[in-house]
Amino acid sequence: MDIFGIGPLELVFVLVIALLVLGPGKMVEMARDMGKHVRDFQRAASEVPRLLSLEDDQPPALPQRQQVSEQPPDEPPAPTPQGPVARE
Repeated sequence: MDIFGIGPLELVFVLVIALLVLGPGKMVEMARDMGKHVRDFQRAASEVPRLLSLEDDQPPALPQRQQVSEQPPDEPPAPTPQGPVARE
């Protein structure tokens, strides 16, 4: 079982040296960050075939905005009654 040409004993040796240099707290943080970056890379790599597909997939249409007419309305808006305002 070789991982990148490194045997199990050599891998354990590298991990022990990293543990001694970084310490247990920093080692956990580095492993978490590495896992996050690997997930992001896998997500991006899985999108590449979809982005490069030669099919005629149309992107979803955006909703059309309503046109505002330049003409004033036929009748003015009804006035709103304005009575005294109650204050507390």
